Amino acid sequence: QAVLIKGGHATGSRAIDVLVTRESVRHFSAPRVETHNTHGTGCTLSAAIVAYLVRGLDLENAVAQAKSYLTSALDAAKHQTLGAGAGPVDHLFAIRKITGRDT
Repeated sequence: QAVLIKGGHATGSRAIDVLVTRESVRHFSAPRVETHNTHGTGCTLSAAIVAYLVRGLDLENAVAQAKSYLTSALDAAKHQTLGAGAGPVDHLFAIRKITGRDT
């Protein structure tokens, strides 16, 4: 049993999430990405955590890897414009990085 408290909507230069389990409390910190493209951050984070758990990582490492993925997806989307309001994070940033494609 565990709970992850996201820190993305807090203030400050760092986004700090807190994982609370029966055994420990762990903080995960990353630079705050200044972007309006934040739609789907919670769903993206939870899906990434599950993906890393399925790959065999323990919970703390899965959260750490998922937070890193989300931070990169936010950073990749910071200059994109899609629709009105809060746009989505860039889920495909890693594929473009591998293929060398910017679009």
